[in-house]
Amino acid sequence: MKSIISAAIILGLANFSQLSIARESLENKQELKIISYNVYNGMKFDTSIGKQKYIEWAKKQDADIIAWQEMNLFTQETLEGFAHSFGHKYAVLLKEPKVPGDMNSFPTALTSKYPIVNVKKVVDNLWHGALFADVGNYHFVVTHMNPFRTSQRINEINLILDSIKYSSDPNGKWIIAGDLNSFSPLDHYNEDEMINDLKEKEAKRPELHNLVNGKLDYTVQNNILSRNFIDVLKHKYPDTFIATAPTKVVYDQAKTPLRYDYIYVTPVMKKDIIDVKVLKDEFTDNYSDHYPVQMIIRN
Repeated sequence: MKSIISAAIILGLANFSQLSIARESLENKQELKIISYNVYNGMKFDTSIGKQKYIEWAKKQDADIIAWQEMNLFTQETLEGFAHSFGHKYAVLLKEPKVPGDMNSFPTALTSKYPIVNVKKVVDNLWHGALFADVGNYHFVVTHMNPFRTSQRINEINLILDSIKYSSDPNGKWIIAGDLNSFSPLDHYNEDEMINDLKEKEAKRPELHNLVNGKLDYTVQNNILSRNFIDVLKHKYPDTFIATAPTKVVYDQAKTPLRYDYIYVTPVMKKDIIDVKVLKDEFTDNYSDHYPVQMIIRN
């Protein structure tokens, strides 16, 4: 009995030691690289078994945390295997396909070198859903908003913002990342060109209602900005428009360059923003219809 108890204590100490090492490595990391990436319909353009092209790209980026969108066909098990292949020991999927092969779930996901904790999966009243999760002291919200209706997107962002407002740490280090399918008032579009483009789309697809009274609508982004969140790309490049779509592959929302992909942070993180960029390379040109956004912060 004594030897069994001793073995249990040793095993417990070993597990605690492993957890401490993981926690210590995050706390001692001076900088964190975070990427948000809409990968297009379950990484459709990567036809390799296990998505080896994406794995190779992720290895090169060596990000600490990646927020993924459109992770169709992944299960929690396959996501963990995928993440482990490029050094992320932790992975959480918002939702699995209702039936094997279902391409309509469009889940978001979070993968990380460090433990992902306090996970909350919100799917009610949201088109694709929102994944709330913590990595260390950072609160992540990974979402992909309704692509069809502006009115629904407004409801969705208000739900997300109120979830933060009424959380136990509303003034903490929050990061909203994902494809928000909406225009920012901080960008300067040729509105006539964009409106004509969207009108053509709406004429062909009756389910689309992205114009409001025939105009571009900025309510989604204005609501985020009104809560004092910082659009990190515009923080870095306030006078430059950097599109996140289209890439060199087909894109079904607009012909003209636009920005639908965002990373927002709370004001407490403003001083920690080191660098932000839209990652444009040979891989991202051809393997999704959106470009990923990368942020490096002082930890």
